[in-house]
Amino acid sequence: MFNKITQYFWKIENKIAFYPSLIAIWGVVFALLMVSAEQYGISGYLQDVLPVLVINDLETARVILSSLIGGLISILVFSFSMVMIILNQASSNFSPRLLPGLISNKKHQSILGIHLSGVFYCLITLISIEPTETNYQLPGFSVLVAIIFITVSLAAFIYFIHSISQSIQVDHILKSIFITAKKRLELLIDYDKENKSLIESDKQLADTGAWHEYYSAHSGYIQTMRITNLLELIEQSGTVIRILPRKNTFLLKGIPIFKSKQKLDEAMAEKFLNQFIIDDTESLDENYALAFQLITEIAIKAMSPGINDPGTALTCIDYLTELLALRIKKSDRMLIGQEGKLKVQINITPFDQLLYTILAPFRAYCSHDIIIITKLLRMCDYLLQQECANNLYKKALKKEADNIIADASKKLDNEDDLSNLQAKQKKFDRF
Repeated sequence: MFNKITQYFWKIENKIAFYPSLIAIWGVVFALLMVSAEQYGISGYLQDVLPVLVINDLETARVILSSLIGGLISILVFSFSMVMIILNQASSNFSPRLLPGLISNKKHQSILGIHLSGVFYCLITLISIEPTETNYQLPGFSVLVAIIFITVSLAAFIYFIHSISQSIQVDHILKSIFITAKKRLELLIDYDKENKSLIESDKQLADTGAWHEYYSAHSGYIQTMRITNLLELIEQSGTVIRILPRKNTFLLKGIPIFKSKQKLDEAMAEKFLNQFIIDDTESLDENYALAFQLITEIAIKAMSPGINDPGTALTCIDYLTELLALRIKKSDRMLIGQEGKLKVQINITPFDQLLYTILAPFRAYCSHDIIIITKLLRMCDYLLQQECANNLYKKALKKEADNIIADASKKLDNEDDLSNLQAKQKKFDRF
């Protein structure tokens, strides 16, 4: 039951209505608390101490609350419309796969929640105003808090306009993707350095052909897995497992999700399977390879005839260069151990395959542009000069550089461009 609740929470956390709904519930609760405080005479007390803060006229209170409700609803509708426009532009100009990241922006969701909670607070406060009686004290302090609510909402709205105008800029999007992937890569590189001893254990367990396979009950993208829980289960069952699909790859029914050195009974296998979070969307936070794909898609979209923005493509190559410079410092293995012993092997995208996935679209759509080609070759030249975790990485870089030059030579007709490519080819021959 706990695992199902956790998976359900994982799915709804990034939905656009999740945080606004939570904040709106807080607004309702706060409004009910204020109604209760009014029953204990908080407005009457403030009327005696600070009468300037208390609105004590029935019609004035109703007009103020009605105006605030109308204003907050207008701001809420406008903010929601702005979000939809941003999502539409991002999908059209960059890549539809950017939408989950934009939708899950916690700042924008929180601002929508502030507006929504203000509406509910004002509605409940308005409803709590009763007809005038001899000994009845108007909720003047609650009305004052409502005015504070609208002030906070206006401040949040101004910030929202500033933030939403930035979030649609391609430089901001690229930087956000880059920072997320960079943090993840640096974390994995540090982990590799701390667990070098596991590599020898991995060589001893390289042959997993006789291991037992286990299958997921449903298909979807593997978002992440609960490593701590997996290690506990491995300790209980005395086995070693190898996770076969890579993160954010689509898991199809009939394809095994992991192999176990020891055979697991049905109950234990079910516990293992429950530690994999599977959803129908891709997540960037746990998968740096997705960042490479997104940046590449933005670059290729920028080079399309409808957009024709080579400057953005050049910026994308700069970010790809920095991320690849980090990636070559990481091995093609993801090993997790406990007390110095290997417990989990996780398949990750090999460097040569990742590099091919990045550069193949550039070769297909940008081989006619000598500026883009030159930039890509500079990227390969720079990476070849860096220290690599595996010497095979340099062979993959050399191979892709040769492919770029070969494809560009077929598309370019200008003699100066071709001479430039030949000079680049001689430069790469030294590697």
